Amino acid sequence: MRCPTLDELPSPDKRGSGWPWVEGGAQLPAAMPDGRPWPAIAVVTPSFNQATFLEETIRSVLLQGYPNLEYVVVDGGSRDESVAIIEKYQRWLSWWVSEPDGGQAEAINKGLARTSGEIFNWINSDDVLQPGALAVVAQAMRADVDAIGGGGLVVGDVVAPVSRRSREMDARKILRGDLGVEMLQPAIWLRRENVLRCGGPDPAFHYYFDMEMYIRYFALYPRIAYAPAIIAAFRVHPASKTASRPEAFFAEYRRALDKLSRLEGFETLRTPCRRRLQELDRHLVVARVLADAGTSRWRRTLDLLALAPRRPRPRMLRILAAAIRRLLRNQPWITPSEE
Repeated sequence: MRCPTLDELPSPDKRGSGWPWVEGGAQLPAAMPDGRPWPAIAVVTPSFNQATFLEETIRSVLLQGYPNLEYVVVDGGSRDESVAIIEKYQRWLSWWVSEPDGGQAEAINKGLARTSGEIFNWINSDDVLQPGALAVVAQAMRADVDAIGGGGLVVGDVVAPVSRRSREMDARKILRGDLGVEMLQPAIWLRRENVLRCGGPDPAFHYYFDMEMYIRYFALYPRIAYAPAIIAAFRVHPASKTASRPEAFFAEYRRALDKLSRLEGFETLRTPCRRRLQELDRHLVVARVLADAGTSRWRRTLDLLALAPRRPRPRMLRILAAAIRRLLRNQPWITPSEE
């Protein structure tokens, strides 16, 4: 489908300013600059009771000016005004549905099954694409590339926008939680067939499903191109899962590591996953020692030193060294669930 122009779309219910309310993206020519046809891009928006943001999301996708778009909206049976918003734009949707589902990952898989485009991503119903995003993705997804990592903004009502750029999207670094890794989901675009081959989003996860899938995807398809352009905005608000349930993310992180340490076809992940689980266990042991205010600081220091011979790997020793420094300085310990 060719993306509609601003004049072709109905007037928005919300009277916002700028993109994508009263500004649309430029219509792209029929072919790419090198003469090749634009690849089909499939976008799925999973949504549930997000009428506050949904229209902005839909318009940001439809107003890309892109000549070859498949856009699917999968609503989980919302009880707000979401269905009315979807119906308003259904003429430009490849498919949509509103029915109860098992969560975000299941909704994405349902939409994925209804698409055939070469390039794929899901855009959550509280996130938006920036003008020209799809053109950037299509031109960056060369034949020798498995994924695109673009730049993005983190936005919210009570925080100033912060720009982030994808970097070091390596499977092992992601599962270890390396600080050098930066990922902003709506700015990460994948090959649809590869998403299917790696197993797609796992509906057993509700908070860590995207990262768990990225680990599997990049383990099999590690060729990544990084586009510096800001192509999406990720919204943080009180009702978002990212902001409201950090402990749930941590619990699913552990479950994901356990799953990946045993998953057939991903044997290269087994050892790093098992080592990371050991590190998380060490974090919890250290946290208990540091929280034991009834024991003297020097006794707790000795207890920490006694842990060293059990796991002499450098990362494990760094955990202990950091813990001892914090204990001697009377600083709190930060566990992975608080990072």
